[in-house]
Amino acid sequence: MQIKEIKIDDQDAGQRLDAFLANFDESKTRSMYKKLIEEGYVSVNGSLSKPSYKINVGDIIEIKEKESRRFEKVAMDIKVLYEDDDIAVIDKPRGLIVHPTNDDELSLVNFLLYRFDSLSSIDESRPGIIHRLDKDTSGLIIIAKNNEAHEKMKELFKSREIYKEYITIAVGTFKDEVTIVDKGIMRDPIKKIKMCTSDEGKEAHSEIHLIKQNDEYAYLSVIIKTGRTHQIRVHLAYINHPVLGDKTYGYRGKIKMDGQVLHCRKVSFIHPITNNLITIESDLPEYFKEALIKTNLYKAKDLQ
Repeated sequence: MQIKEIKIDDQDAGQRLDAFLANFDESKTRSMYKKLIEEGYVSVNGSLSKPSYKINVGDIIEIKEKESRRFEKVAMDIKVLYEDDDIAVIDKPRGLIVHPTNDDELSLVNFLLYRFDSLSSIDESRPGIIHRLDKDTSGLIIIAKNNEAHEKMKELFKSREIYKEYITIAVGTFKDEVTIVDKGIMRDPIKKIKMCTSDEGKEAHSEIHLIKQNDEYAYLSVIIKTGRTHQIRVHLAYINHPVLGDKTYGYRGKIKMDGQVLHCRKVSFIHPITNNLITIESDLPEYFKEALIKTNLYKAKDLQ
C-alpha cells in the first residue's frame, strides 16, 4: 500500500485537516477526505485523527492510498432479465449507482464485470453502460456487450426508438386519465445538482397515465419520449404532483421513504443486431409494494 507524506508549514497551519487535504489534492472533495480520515486512511504524527483537527506547523500527515473498488468484480443479487451475444437487460435495484464515481462507491459496473465475460469499451470508465438511472430509481437498464451493439443502441436512444415506461406514486389527485407534459428541462442555474423546467431547456415529453388514486396519492404509469436527466421527477414537480419520497423536487409529506418511488417497468425496442422486437417487463419491487400499502392505494393481500 502506497503512503503519501505531507509536512505542514506555517502557511497552512490552523486549517481543518479535511479542508487542507481537499485544497492540497483537488482530485477529491472535502467530504471524500472526511470519509477517508474517519476510515483510518489518514494519520497525523503517527496517530489517527479527526476531520476537524486543526493542523499545526511541523505536523506530518500520512495518507494511505485506498485500493480502488471502481472496477472490482463483485457478486450482487441482481436479476438479468434478458441476455444474448450483444446486449443484456438488467433489473437494477434501488440504492445502487450505475457507473463508478470518484467516491469508490460500488456501482452496477462492479456487478457487470463479475457477471459478463465481455462488455462494450467505448467509454472505458463505464464498461457496458449505454444509459443510466438515478441511484434511487430502480428498474430496467440495457447493457451492451460489444462496441457495435453499443453504438447502434445509442442511435436508437438518440432517435427515440426505445419505448420506456416507468411507474411511480405522486402526491395529489389527477382530473384526467392521461396528462401530457411538454416542457423543456435544463440544469438549475442556482442549485447545480438539480434540474428545472425552462422554455430554454432541452425538449422533454412525458405522457402520464393514471392507474389508481385516492384522496392523497396517485399511482401512475409514465411513458417518456425523451430521456432528460430527472425528467419524470421534474415534470411531476412542475405540475405540482411531486414523486413520493423525492425531497429534491418538493416532497414534504408524512410518509417517509429512502428516496423517490420510481421504477422503470418496461422497455421495448428493435434489437440492434438481429432486428427482432425485444420487450422486457420487470416485476414490482418490494419497496414499491410497501409504498402502495403505506399510501393506502392497495392492501397487502392485493399485491401478493
